[in-house]
Amino acid sequence: MNKLKQLSGYYYAVMNYLRTPKGRHDAVDYAQAAALIAAVAGIVWFIITCSR
Repeated sequence: MNKLKQLSGYYYAVMNYLRTPKGRHDAVDYAQAAALIAAVAGIVWFIITCSR
């Protein structure tokens, strides 16, 4: 199996998963977690750079 076919299979599986109610809920949860992590990292970076 070539890599492009394998990647398109993964893409198809993920898109099918995101079409389900559980998949949409999980995607929102993951996006919120990523935003929270980025916000905390930004705050920590700001505190570290301003304290010099």
